[in-house]
Amino acid sequence: MKTTIFVLMCISMLIYILLCLRRKPSEQLASVDAIVPAFNEGPCLESSLNNLLGNHYINQVICVDDGSTDETPQVLEQLQKKWGERLIVIHQSNTGKGGALMKGIKRSSAQYVFLTDADTRVPQDNGLGYMLAEIENGADAVGGIPSSDLRYGKFLPHIRATVKMPMIIMKRTLQQFLGGAPFIISGACGMFRREILLRHGFSDRTRVEDLDLTWTLIANGFRIRQCNRCIVYPQECSTIREEWRRWRRWIVGYAVCMRLHSRLLFSRYGLFSIIPMVLVVIYGVAIYCIMIGALLFSGEYLETLYILFPIVWIGIVCCIGAFSAYWHRSPLLVVLAPLSVFYVLLSYLIWILYGTIGFFTGREPRRDKPTRYKPVVETA
Repeated sequence: MKTTIFVLMCISMLIYILLCLRRKPSEQLASVDAIVPAFNEGPCLESSLNNLLGNHYINQVICVDDGSTDETPQVLEQLQKKWGERLIVIHQSNTGKGGALMKGIKRSSAQYVFLTDADTRVPQDNGLGYMLAEIENGADAVGGIPSSDLRYGKFLPHIRATVKMPMIIMKRTLQQFLGGAPFIISGACGMFRREILLRHGFSDRTRVEDLDLTWTLIANGFRIRQCNRCIVYPQECSTIREEWRRWRRWIVGYAVCMRLHSRLLFSRYGLFSIIPMVLVVIYGVAIYCIMIGALLFSGEYLETLYILFPIVWIGIVCCIGAFSAYWHRSPLLVVLAPLSVFYVLLSYLIWILYGTIGFFTGREPRRDKPTRYKPVVETA
């Protein structure tokens, strides 16, 4: 039943996405200011900012050095010499990501701002133009698609990339279609009317400031949209330890945001975006526990492999992996796709250990800082 619903959802969203391909990018070049918070981003910052500054929709980039203790200040100094007035650098004591973003937004002078992370590669294509076209058509804020930067050859990022981009596109498109808005405008790829952020800006009351802001804007009646034709490439975690910390922050932050925005839960948005995400976890955990427990109790240990890797499911994820393999030019992703079950089990386990506690207590773990990598292939 679950598989049938998933396949029908995929077909419906594919048809909807194909119908949206007729839309054209905006013609307002050099009209957007990009805001980039940076805390100890030295290895990847040069590549990321060069990509942004080479984009024809970007007017200027404002990078806020949020009290970095690595080579970030020196990297910014060299880049400022290269780009001149197009790169504005702000140095400040550490305030947190929300505070750094607001500092950059207040310094901006453009009508529209694009927010991204210092480890994220933003291609020099028309992706930002499609986001801007959504705002020109009435949206107040638009989210893009964070994919995966695979220029480092690590194993875990490749597993993550097998289903990440297609699943985000399908889920957030469905959430917008049913709930009226996507679940989140990712901190790696979001465009906003600047005036909106000055009225309802970021805070550091949670460790998931992008989710908190998205729900705040929805609760205040602003129009949030998803743009599937703007795809960016943040770095992925390359160790299980860092992946655990990042997913713990995301999941506990999600639970805390449910607590903070409880009035949204039984709105149209909550019923079709927030609550289904939790119900899927509850259903998945229950099914896995019951079926695996019964098999282990009966002594049929090998049958647990079928529970984790059913044939129909393997076929579906390999098809999704084939799309990702084509997009990333990496055939290996097709083979690795079934291993994406690791992230499903990881999220279930973190929900069990931390998610529910976070919902009732409002407490979150400290913000993680994944290792940053210098790109293997430099961008011109």
